[in-house]
Amino acid sequence: MDLVIPVQAVTDYLGIEYDEIDEIIKRNIERQISAADRFLQGAIGKDYDADDPRVKELLIMTAAELYTSRGLMNARQEASLRRIAADFLQQLRLERRGDDA
Repeated sequence: MDLVIPVQAVTDYLGIEYDEIDEIIKRNIERQISAADRFLQGAIGKDYDADDPRVKELLIMTAAELYTSRGLMNARQEASLRRIAADFLQQLRLERRGDDA
């Protein structure tokens, strides 16, 4: 599977030792990375800049959130992540509009 970010980027974000994950966890994280990639394609366009550090962070955040969505998060943490993601997405959309002009 060709992923836009490595599985280890997500496991690092989650605080999971990459060497200790099993194949089921790896496949789940790969699936979440693919879903995060499709989410960003829909949000900012199919040819987004995967090398932009904000894009990488959005991919990691989104994949990690998808992976951990079965857990509980307090309202402050959830609001903070949503605000950061919304700001990143808005910046990227505005920059793409400028590039298209």
